[in-house]
Amino acid sequence: MYNAIVKIFAGLLLSTLASVAWSTQITCGSTQRTATLGPADACVTGALSGSPGTPSAATILAAYPGDPWTSIGSLTGNGSDSYLSAQLTSGSWGGNNVEGIWGIDSSFWSLYNEAVISIHVGNGNGDPDYFAWYITPDSTSGTWSYDRLTSGGGGLSNMFLWGRNVTKVPEPGTVALLGLGLVGLGLRRLTRKNRQ
Repeated sequence: MYNAIVKIFAGLLLSTLASVAWSTQITCGSTQRTATLGPADACVTGALSGSPGTPSAATILAAYPGDPWTSIGSLTGNGSDSYLSAQLTSGSWGGNNVEGIWGIDSSFWSLYNEAVISIHVGNGNGDPDYFAWYITPDSTSGTWSYDRLTSGGGGLSNMFLWGRNVTKVPEPGTVALLGLGLVGLGLRRLTRKNRQ
């Protein structure tokens, strides 16, 4: 019976691990402009015609509802600001068709448990004007790119880091592993008791 329980436990553990979704790069945009960033779990785009252009905390909240977002850092060129850093590996700020690397200081994750990185690419003459990625939690670096495919305007203007704290609810896989661990401890105790 003990071997059967171990086999069931191993099967449940493997199925739980198989269901874990690994984060990846996400591309979003339109036939006019696309951008890719990773590791990320989601991307939202939008047009900001008639407004200042750069996404605001309200814009990010509309994209990712829940608790309010706070602007943590912003860049208009290579370097770092507060918790955010970026370095282009091709192209230039103010231009199109750029690639680069981004970084979030690891201390950010001790203050916030959710992050969004947004880029603004200029108003008018194309859509979208901004891209906003929900960053995979605890990620501290990754790559990104922006391409203007058609239309005019749309040079890379800025990059923002947004943060917020929300109450974390354990993922189903975590709860399942915890439950299986408790079952295993209970079975061990039961087998010890039966041996005595």
